[in-house]
Amino acid sequence: MDRVVIFVLCICLFIAGATHIFDNLYYGFLPYKFAPEWINFYWTVLAVIDIVAVYLLVKHRNVGLMLTLIIMFSDVAINSFAFYSLSIVSDSFALQLQTLFLGFCIGSSIWLWQPNTKATVINVT
Repeated sequence: MDRVVIFVLCICLFIAGATHIFDNLYYGFLPYKFAPEWINFYWTVLAVIDIVAVYLLVKHRNVGLMLTLIIMFSDVAINSFAFYSLSIVSDSFALQLQTLFLGFCIGSSIWLWQPNTKATVINVT
């Protein structure tokens, strides 16, 4: 079951990263001209960070989970600011999906986290 959840996390992150890659290729670097520069830069950088998170989830699960949580917390916070405070995003549907995915990330991270299981061997002779 762990692999299925990791697969779902990876697919969602890959789709998000691919969307940002498309925007950068089609509209040019820093394509979100309607947003403040720092948000434009953040959304642009997600093209790389989302894909890195996919790699880390597969190769180094705990690091990948931490990066995924950082991405999703920051993404929901920044997109909420863009929607509610700046009104530069007109549709809340994507924000609601991201918030739902953040909840999934939090819940699955608690379940998928692998504690450091290096056992200490005590030699009693």
